[in-house]
Amino acid sequence: MAPKPKTTVPDYKNIPHSHRLPTTHREVQRTFSKLSRQSLLSLALQWLAKKNRDFCHPYLLGDRDADEEEEDELYTPAQSYEELQEIYKELAARKGGKREVQDRILEGDWRTGVSMFQLATAEIQYLLDHPSSLRWTAKRLARIPNPKSASLDMEVTNDSEHLPRFQAQTFMANLARELTPLMKAHYLLIRIKTMPMTVLRVYIHDSPYSTETSLAVDSANPDSARSVFFIWPNGSPFVYSSIANHFGQVISDDGRHLRDIVQQAIPKAFSRPSARYQLASTNFTTKSLDALLAYRGPGKSNAASGGWSIFQDHSFSQNALDFITSQRGDGHGKHGSTKDTTGSAVKAGPGRPKRTLDEKETSETKRRREVAAGRFGSSAQPNDGQGLERVEVRIDDPFPSVLNATEQADGDTSNISEQSANRNRRGRPSLLDRSLDEIEELEGGDAWVPDVRVVFQGSHVFAGVRQLVEQGVFNGEKMPGWMTGEAGVTIGAVKEGRIRTKSVQIPGV
Repeated sequence: MAPKPKTTVPDYKNIPHSHRLPTTHREVQRTFSKLSRQSLLSLALQWLAKKNRDFCHPYLLGDRDADEEEEDELYTPAQSYEELQEIYKELAARKGGKREVQDRILEGDWRTGVSMFQLATAEIQYLLDHPSSLRWTAKRLARIPNPKSASLDMEVTNDSEHLPRFQAQTFMANLARELTPLMKAHYLLIRIKTMPMTVLRVYIHDSPYSTETSLAVDSANPDSARSVFFIWPNGSPFVYSSIANHFGQVISDDGRHLRDIVQQAIPKAFSRPSARYQLASTNFTTKSLDALLAYRGPGKSNAASGGWSIFQDHSFSQNALDFITSQRGDGHGKHGSTKDTTGSAVKAGPGRPKRTLDEKETSETKRRREVAAGRFGSSAQPNDGQGLERVEVRIDDPFPSVLNATEQADGDTSNISEQSANRNRRGRPSLLDRSLDEIEELEGGDAWVPDVRVVFQGSHVFAGVRQLVEQGVFNGEKMPGWMTGEAGVTIGAVKEGRIRTKSVQIPGV
């Protein structure tokens, strides 16, 4: 009698680090092909370390079966971990191509499959090698006020701004408890030594089975995003979130939905019965990790950008609390942009003239540079690595009143609202679209407020604005503060020269 086939039932277990994907899997081939030679060698040595050997086991000589043929092997299996470490150290010591290291890993030492831990570390390594490869959205972790537990005494506390204690094992257990009934996932939480941050990678599996057979099957949708990244800067109340994708891939609605599910579970994992937390929007999105750390990093929750950056990065010669206006000229010269923005200054030396051959700048040009240095401070430098790619604002100021044009303005209000509504229905709604409350407020007002939106786009938006001020295109003295980056947001509504903060948001974000 033939044995009955084993039945597989869904389980409630998370995907462990030791589960393997075949080397021919689409995710494995795509991730390893993007890594450089140096990154592959660094990862191989990291996998062979003693602390990672339990879930990064390579194919050694002792794992070969007695009936297995040896003629088809491209790489002879090593006898021990130490021998493999010496092989990869020799590869790192000499020059060569990336292909030989990639083939050695996938077709030789890890020919039986790549574990989930290896795939996760490979994606994180690519993220560190290319900090601008993903688009990040900053959220603020804030405590939800509880009116029932309000203090009755007169003691003034700032308990609402206190961050929860981050204990990795407890946080991961709480997060898995929230997500396990909804999805099957693999989690990896790792602290980065080269940058002040902690990375959480969640690999979402669309099958209710956590077996290696189910993992080996590729998804029906080849463009589905499976990895979601979250970053916690050290000593900061912010959280960065992003969806992993390769270049040219369009993130589907399913990928965004899965990211939102994990994003909603993060504050619940931090919460306790006496303290509940939430993730509030900060209207800040960018592709540069360095810009995130500059605007939403440790100690950057007060949005000290623009001209205030001289006190933020200690480039001013004196203490910000002991500021003396009489020393403004000396301090201004120290953090001025004449030596960084032009790049025309040449140091005196052998074969170099002591004076530059450029024409002497006029007094008007010098004044524009001083105005730009006063408005931007030490920020918005072209090569500071903190560039924002896109800044989008909506102007909520009323249209200037014109004689004998009141009726015409009133008659055009409905048409403009209908046109904007029809335009928004065709595509994805924008974050700058007015809510119903805002529309009712505008209709009840006396002045006409058109739907005007301004978009600045480029490799470094505020550095470009600073150059336009220096060239006289923008009036640096009359320019609003949000154009210098003082607001610290990439999207928002402007009224009377200031970025408006919605009432539903937490003050200070």
